[in-house]
Order: sequence, then C-alpha cells, then structure tokens
Amino acid sequence: MEYLITPPESTHWKIDQKKFINQLSQIGLEIDIHPVANPEDYYIVEGEIKFPNTKQKLEVALHRDLQGISLDGLIEDCAKFAIWFRSFVPLSQALIFYDQGYNYHIELLENTKEDEILQTFVELIKLGSN
Repeated sequence: MEYLITPPESTHWKIDQKKFINQLSQIGLEIDIHPVANPEDYYIVEGEIKFPNTKQKLEVALHRDLQGISLDGLIEDCAKFAIWFRSFVPLSQALIFYDQGYNYHIELLENTKEDEILQTFVELIKLGSN
C-alpha cells in the first residue's frame, strides 16, 4: 500500500536532497537509493530499504518538488521510516503521514510513536487484507 509524508499545507520549506541521501545511507540498514535520471519523472530520488525481520522491501521516493516522500510497503516499515524522517526534518516544519487516498492521516510530531501510526491505520489495513 502507498503512503505519503508531506507538509499539511503550502510551504517554502524543501528537503535537502544531498543531506537526505547521506542521512538515509547512514541509518545502518540495507539501502539501495539512486537519483532518477528522467527530469519529467514525478520523483527525483528512488530507492529501497530492507528492514530486519521483514521479507518485503520498502520503496521510498523523494518528490521532485522536494516537499514530500512516497512510501510503498508494509505499514510497519512505513511507520518506522516516518519516525526516522520526522527526526530528519526540523520540528518547525509540520508533517503529516497519510494513505494515498487520504482516508486516514496522522500529524507527525516530535514524540509520535510507531504504535500511534499503526493504530491510526488499523481500519485501512483490515480493509486492504479483505
């Protein structure tokens, strides 16, 4: 299932692409990340992260406008990434985590926990498994 992390409203803030790639490569997980060559593509960076004890890789893509992240994978892995990403972004910048259809969302605060994200999406997860 696809999830996104973006500011909740228009902002001048941008993700530092080089810092993002550098910090991501240092989190101690199996990561394959690379720039997207096509300037027409919606994404500027794409990659995969392999979390321990997970069979499926998490697909990660940095939006070309440098204001959002798209995630495709297990909600548990997406929640872990969201917590890491919140620590990467200055706290002055509001962020929300939501599903592609914007059926459910949660504000990512400094103290947001993985369990809070999972609980927010429990109903969506149940619907997806039917």
